[in-house]
Parts: sequence; structure tokens; C-alpha cells
Amino acid sequence: MFNNRKFLGYMLVLVIGTMLLSACAPSDATPTPDPEVIYTQVAMTVQAGLTQTAEAMPTATQTETPVPTQTLEPTLAASPTVDSTPTQTIQPTIARPPNPDRADWVTQVPADGTTMFPDQAFNLVWTVKNTGTTTWNTRYQVRYFLTDTTLRFGSADIKFPKDVKPNESVDLTLSMKAPNRAGEYNTVWVLTNADGANFYTLYLKIRVGGSTPTASPTATANPTSTETPIVTPNP
Repeated sequence: MFNNRKFLGYMLVLVIGTMLLSACAPSDATPTPDPEVIYTQVAMTVQAGLTQTAEAMPTATQTETPVPTQTLEPTLAASPTVDSTPTQTIQPTIARPPNPDRADWVTQVPADGTTMFPDQAFNLVWTVKNTGTTTWNTRYQVRYFLTDTTLRFGSADIKFPKDVKPNESVDLTLSMKAPNRAGEYNTVWVLTNADGANFYTLYLKIRVGGSTPTASPTATANPTSTETPIVTPNP
């Protein structure tokens, strides 16, 4: 910008000098041009020079300011989680020795499904065999197992009547009475050793129907009259 102003000053000085020289020249010289015309030409010349100068000067290239790219924040690697819940410790199972008391059912009277009259008294006999390795003694018992005491059929717990060695059998007899209402009934009992451990289950299923039988009257025979023979004395 400073050089352009300097150049314009030079041109103005040149123009003024030319006008002064023209004024001092003889009259037969070439007629002096109109100062307005000269000023216009000078201005156009200056403008042209400015244009050429401006074109000659390198244009400033606008540089784009780079847009800052988004900086990715470093991601933290997931640390493994530790389960603080204590693991359940599996307790070792302790093998218990098998119960040496064993039994097998042999027979029973009455058989399952027997129909009885209400309040009918009867004896239940279970015959069982000792298939274990111990001898059953008289401290062994037959005990009622259910909670409904009405299904005892009126019988109490009993003890074994004798010692029973392995492979021997014994008859276990309970005095019972059938329920007084019709229906099906099931009673459950267990064999218990001297230590109070149950080792075998016994049960009986009966039906109760009809009514209590009544004793029919016995027929009394009418007495027959016998004629007494008349003995006639011999003369």
C-alpha cells in the first residue's frame, strides 16, 4: 500500500511539471491540452498502474483452519469381577452301615380286602421271617405308625412273644375290632428293634359293610307226650 501512494505522488509531480513547461513555451507551440483531460488521463494511468501492481502482487491464499477432530478418550479395560459370594462347601457323605435288622412278610390272617361287619372283633396275625443278621428278642415291638388313632382298630402296641434267630419266623398277633361304619380302611404298623429304630412295615386293608349280625333265636322243640303203658296184672 505504501508503494502505491509513492507511485501516485510521482505521477502528480510529473503532471504538474509538464503543465508548467507548457505554460512557459512560445505561443507558436502546440496548444496546451485541457488540464481536466490531462488529470483524467493521469488518473486512468495511475489506476491502470495500480491494477497491474495489484495483479502482479501475489494474492494471499486463505488457508482453512483445520477443524480439530474429536479426541477419543481411552477406554478402561473391564477388570474381571470377583464373586464375593462364598461357595457352598459340599459336606462329605458318611456311609452308614446297613441296618442288620431285616424281615420278610410271609402271610397274614385275615387277608387284605376281607369284608367285615361293623364292630366285628377279630385277631390279626402277621407271620414274618427274620432275614437279617441279628436275633430278635422280646424287646422288639410291633408299633402303630399312623397319626389317626381310630385306625388302630382298637389294638395296642405289642412286644415280640419270643426270641427269633436269623432265618426263623414268628407269628405276631394283634386283637382288633372293625370300625362301626361302612367303608374301606387301611391300618399301618412297623417292626421296631430294641434301640427304637423301625426296620419293616406291615399293613392290613379291610372293608366294612352291612350291619352287625344279630343272633337268630334257636327253635325250641315241643315236648312229645309219651303214653305210659298200662300194665294189667295177670290173674
